[in-house]
Amino acid sequence: MTLRDMARVVGCFYISRKHVISWIAVILILCGTSVFTSCSDDDDSPVIHEPTYATLKEALVGINQISLIKADPDQRSVKKKESGKLDYKEQYSMLFRQDLDHEHDGGDTFLQRVAILFRGFDRPTILVTEGYSWKAFTDVEDLGINLNANMVHVEHRNFGESLNQDQGKWQYQTCAQASADLHAIYNALKPIFKGKWMCAGTSKSGEAAIDYVYFYPEDMALAAAFCSPFNIKLFDDRYGHYLFNEVSTEENREIMKSGIRMGLENGEEGIYKSVCELMESANQPKPSFTEYVYELYDLFFGTFQYTQPIKQEKELRDIVANETSMRNRIWVNIISSRDANLYTYYVECVKEQGHEDPGYMYSATQLDGTSFNTNDYFKSMLKTEDHWLIDTYDNSVRLDQLKNFFTNSPCPILLFYSKDDPWTAGQPDKIGPNVKKVINPIGIHSSWINDTNYCPETTKKEVMDFVTTYIN
Repeated sequence: MTLRDMARVVGCFYISRKHVISWIAVILILCGTSVFTSCSDDDDSPVIHEPTYATLKEALVGINQISLIKADPDQRSVKKKESGKLDYKEQYSMLFRQDLDHEHDGGDTFLQRVAILFRGFDRPTILVTEGYSWKAFTDVEDLGINLNANMVHVEHRNFGESLNQDQGKWQYQTCAQASADLHAIYNALKPIFKGKWMCAGTSKSGEAAIDYVYFYPEDMALAAAFCSPFNIKLFDDRYGHYLFNEVSTEENREIMKSGIRMGLENGEEGIYKSVCELMESANQPKPSFTEYVYELYDLFFGTFQYTQPIKQEKELRDIVANETSMRNRIWVNIISSRDANLYTYYVECVKEQGHEDPGYMYSATQLDGTSFNTNDYFKSMLKTEDHWLIDTYDNSVRLDQLKNFFTNSPCPILLFYSKDDPWTAGQPDKIGPNVKKVINPIGIHSSWINDTNYCPETTKKEVMDFVTTYIN
């Protein structure tokens, strides 16, 4: 059938080719087909159809940087879906080829793990900026459920499966390069996921979300950081003040203080000595006294960080019940902190992130005369060949964020903190009109805004009202 024949079908006895094409476009649009065509009388170019995909995998295979696409990377999400607690269509893991140095083309590359929980091509998309290894679709899961959003999880460079040839040199292990990783993934996936995009994460993952919009403020419609600290020193003493004076209740803080005094009693001849014996019996390197002291403080720091407020007193009393209980808890803390998956975290701390001073000043009398030295902490956590990094600490990005970015951010930002979480001490003091700060009165170090045990309905509503202003 000619164009003129088609025109007669729609009731036109004689019209120009331009008008025939316009009529055809109208008919096809009414039938549910998208058509783009030129209005030029002389344009004989073919009609271009909007690409459609039957599955997410079909869309992903056309992206050059993506390889090794696998279905169902997280069985916990599968179980949640089967139980009706989680609704999604598909989930995949894949590898994304990244430049090692985004400032120079044509250099070394590496493969970065990406995992996607797919709910629909037209749905909002949350770029989950993993600060560590990818483990599961749990970070900011509640936000994804509330928005019925796609979840694109990006493992941080040099964590988990996303290792590269910079290991041991660490030249490119910076928040600027990590943000450029996210920018590359966003540019590759944006043509597929055309709804509103936001980035989000919890703790260090939330820091990564803020870093991303700091370097690329036009990419996202919103950035959200849950319980994310922004350190201003290599050893930031704001945490010690908060831990000893503000977290939880005065009664619980007194239990903590008694436990710290017990752990430091008799210095290097006290519980520290029994911890060293336990480590040696397990064929583990003996901790320095500085490492031991940090893990003692961190034992209580972590208790407030992760224990539901109504259970904190019992947990604290169990820790300080006797020296054996204290020894065993500190031993577990040391083993956990030495996890190989955390090594890059310590590298980033001494390069840019900084670390907490949990309040050593409050034990100055008991530490006097021992081998404890705050500045030696990272010598315990880093390999000898990486000790040089300690002298490279550069907090210029963090200081600029705290002094300027949070007051003048062009990208809307949500900052969520919980009173009983000691990391709340690292929140920005000054924020501008584009930043919303929410303080959860009962919660802990998490983004579980849908669980009333950790977040009241009024606090959840405050979060979602702000988020849906930009993401709908």
